[in-house]
Amino acid sequence: MASAASDRGRPPGRTALAGKTPRTTDVPDGARPGLVISELAHLGKLNLRGGDGIVPAVRKHTGCDRLPGNNRTVTVGDRTLVWLAPDEYLLLCEAGQEGHLHSQLMIDLASVHAATTNVTDALCAISLRGPAVRQVLTKGCAIDLHPSVFTAGMCAQTMLSHAAVTLIAGESDRFTLICRTSFAAYVHDWLMDAGLEYGASFRG
Repeated sequence: MASAASDRGRPPGRTALAGKTPRTTDVPDGARPGLVISELAHLGKLNLRGGDGIVPAVRKHTGCDRLPGNNRTVTVGDRTLVWLAPDEYLLLCEAGQEGHLHSQLMIDLASVHAATTNVTDALCAISLRGPAVRQVLTKGCAIDLHPSVFTAGMCAQTMLSHAAVTLIAGESDRFTLICRTSFAAYVHDWLMDAGLEYGASFRG
């Protein structure tokens, strides 16, 4: 899931966690941090609603030849389609491309019973990784995050303490967490506190 700006330049404005200073808590036994947090700055996010009729437009603009199944994701290159509901998806794209992508989808879906909304500024995307990431998330999350159950390519909407989040599992104990921008600072603070016993690092 790319977060680098396109050739058109990074979109202006502060990110959700711009006010948080990069820091690392003490790591037990001098080991590497058990949790590493970083914001996927300006990652494009589009909410997409519709049935099988949206597949041609999705294929054209993402390369994904199918819609993801329940609690699954489909990734091609820098674009990921995340299942949210039977007819609702979150499309993640390169930073700075969401406006153009939204416009093109609007054109190609004009004759289809569908809707697409640019929600980039409404949502914050956070990268989580490290050997203790699952243990930390389990402190505030009720779903089973065991690596044999919640595997790469899976996603789930759940609560992390008091914040509604979408968790996307990647390879090698890597997760992408999506939350409302207004809850981003709270989620950051909760994660840093919950990761204290393992050592936690926020990279900005």
